[in-house]
Amino acid sequence: MRKILLSLGLVLTTLIATAQDPNAPTRETTNDFRGRVEGSFEWEPVKDMTVEAGIQLRLSDDLHSVDRLQSSVGIGYEVNKYFDFGADYILINNYDSAASNWERPRHRLNLNLRGTVKVGRVELSLRERLQTTFRTDSVNRFEKMNPEMVLRSRLMAEYNIRHSRWTPYLLFELNNTLNAPKVVANYKDAVLQCDNFITRYRAGLGAKFHISRYHRLDFYYYFDYDRGYNIDYKGNKGDLKGYVEEVEFRHTFGISYKFKL
Repeated sequence: MRKILLSLGLVLTTLIATAQDPNAPTRETTNDFRGRVEGSFEWEPVKDMTVEAGIQLRLSDDLHSVDRLQSSVGIGYEVNKYFDFGADYILINNYDSAASNWERPRHRLNLNLRGTVKVGRVELSLRERLQTTFRTDSVNRFEKMNPEMVLRSRLMAEYNIRHSRWTPYLLFELNNTLNAPKVVANYKDAVLQCDNFITRYRAGLGAKFHISRYHRLDFYYYFDYDRGYNIDYKGNKGDLKGYVEEVEFRHTFGISYKFKL
């Protein structure tokens, strides 16, 4: 009983200390329904190599506002039936609905590695993506990193239905930040340090519909638990002004069309 009471006291002391920590973040939670519409084409210039380009429109604020318009181009190479790799570039144009204008664009580079194995009629794949995003606006590196680097790990299972044009699938993905700035009391007296934490948990389901050999549709739904930290310092003194953990539950419905040359 004495050990139990000591343990409870230690836990209580820790909670009180956390609550009194001036650098502890406050928390804001939101919910949002989102939408995506995408079109792309794929071309195989040589055997086992593909080139792909596309454009995607994203909606937010319960489908009432344009979130972003992004265009992409990428290349992939299939080493064998178990392994492929590639890279792609994405130009991101974010839309500020409050100001009714497009914000400064961001440039994103992805490096992808994927392993695939078939178990009966189920195809399992694990994709590791190193995502690097470059901002074009000026930021304080103690508030936001530039570039921002994230490791995205996605596990996917596709089921090949016999004599059917439909291919249903399930997926689960984790986003892990690699260089998020650590919060400090005053950034002018501190050394920049990086933090690592999971920024997104994603579960999704969808189905691909093969219209023909050259045309394909993809219908999907994602549920995201998304979180990040909004760090704000006083510009002149460098003191910590605000520190907020922003948590968002996102429901995303999407449709994409692909044309294969």
